Amino acid sequence: MENELKETAERGHGRGTGRGRGRGRGPGGRGRGRGRGAAQSIPHSSVFSEANASTEPSGETSTRPPREPKPRLTHFIALPIGHHVRLREKMSKFTDALLATKPPIPGLDSTVVIPPRRLHFTLGVMSLDDAPSMPGSTTGTLEDAKKVLDELKPKIKEILRDEALKVKLDSVDIMPPEKRDQERAHVMWVGPSLETESAKRLKTVADLIVREFNEAGLLVDENRPLKVSRPRQREEGPMKLHCTVVNTIYRRPRGKMRTPFSYPCVLASEAFKAVQAGERGELEESGGGKQRRRPVPVELGEWTIDEVQICEMGSWGPEGEYVAVHRCVLA
Repeated sequence: MENELKETAERGHGRGTGRGRGRGRGPGGRGRGRGRGAAQSIPHSSVFSEANASTEPSGETSTRPPREPKPRLTHFIALPIGHHVRLREKMSKFTDALLATKPPIPGLDSTVVIPPRRLHFTLGVMSLDDAPSMPGSTTGTLEDAKKVLDELKPKIKEILRDEALKVKLDSVDIMPPEKRDQERAHVMWVGPSLETESAKRLKTVADLIVREFNEAGLLVDENRPLKVSRPRQREEGPMKLHCTVVNTIYRRPRGKMRTPFSYPCVLASEAFKAVQAGERGELEESGGGKQRRRPVPVELGEWTIDEVQICEMGSWGPEGEYVAVHRCVLA
């Protein structure tokens, strides 16, 4: 995800101004662009505005609004579980068995499997500045996020009432695949079914955290599915807490297009049957008269969530974990 954002942010800088094709030199550096003259380092939205206008007939101006650049994601709110040694052993055994399946599961290789030490639940992503916000700025700072997390601690404690916050990994599913074809899946996750009392308590805490950071204006709306359960368009169904275990965005070497993997082959493997707790999920209504299968029940243990963390996007700690820049200890 971080690599895609960098590519988007870098695209379009150093373009020439004017009409015609050519190269421009100037204060902004050298770049390929339209016209001869001073090349400028211009905002990403301005580049798209020029590109759109140049496609209109002579004498006409584009009515398309300039495309706003995506914010650079810097941090995310996490409920980490990868610090549990037994969980890492259990997940490694499961994913190693999937990778060793014969014949190989189409599209599955070691580069798309999330290292067990990095396992976590993401509650939201942020684009934060290091320096204090300027008047009128819409971007928060890391200090703003730290303050919100600190203020959340007594509220979370009140919900827990001296009980540990736990998550039972009893469900496996995929995010919506390409063309709704499960042979073309890109993300597989594990998570709680949200039917037990401990799961309902976890959801209450997660919803509280998301609400407080949202009200502080710190969360970036990525429009991603399967996050904490909260209202969304009816036809898309409920959103869920999830912990990603396979994601093709990390495939190496990286091709021009993301290569999917076969979810039906995962479900049919002996590796999956070793953790499966029941039959494949039954069909359920997903809105609009369409049906999809419920998550598949599995037994991957119940684990304590000891902290809420603010982590650096794309970071690597000494054990391979995401680097936490601030934390709220729940124990």
